[in-house]
Amino acid sequence: MKHGKRWGVAICLALLSTAAFAQAPTVKMVRAECVPEEDNGIIHATVHPEVGGATTRIYFRWDEHGAMYFVNMVATGGGKYWGIPPRPEHKNETIEYYAAVVDPSGKVLARSESALTPVTEDCRVEMTPQQFGAANNLTIGETVEPQEGRKVLGFLCDGIVTRINFQGIPRPDEICRGCVIPWWAMNDYILPATAGVGAVTTILIDDGPGDEPSPSRP
Repeated sequence: MKHGKRWGVAICLALLSTAAFAQAPTVKMVRAECVPEEDNGIIHATVHPEVGGATTRIYFRWDEHGAMYFVNMVATGGGKYWGIPPRPEHKNETIEYYAAVVDPSGKVLARSESALTPVTEDCRVEMTPQQFGAANNLTIGETVEPQEGRKVLGFLCDGIVTRINFQGIPRPDEICRGCVIPWWAMNDYILPATAGVGAVTTILIDDGPGDEPSPSRP
């Protein structure tokens, strides 16, 4: 009888442990007061409980223009995350965004409410060195097939180096960066080409085709 009670207690504890592990996460996002025009903003979110193997993302778009894109957020401990969307263009006056937790297959486990934030000239955002580095090495995820091969609608190319298509396959960005040369290495490329020649070398960076048409909100 005692053994039966012990087994019963063990089973209950195991069920409780499994239930706690399987508890659905919740994600709360802090709405940014503003996003700088032609510069990067920062979005913060909190996830509880955190799920092993899951990724927290910011989904974003130029408000009422096309499908969402996403960037992965960076964990800072205690369930806190930050993420940096690309720089809004001058014509982009408002961005729409939300935070979401996705499993390795891309299934959404939890998402926050959507938010709208104005893009303003006088918005000021302070970044840590890590955030500044991330802003200049962005990986942009696509959510629909027509986004592939086009620039990010309503956002500048600055800082975008990698894309992930709607099937989850990463690739170098083929639109914003035909050839990326760090600014500190520019002299290494320009000076040897012009030394003793008296000519001027021009380096062109292709911004790709213009913005895709702007479908209305479904």
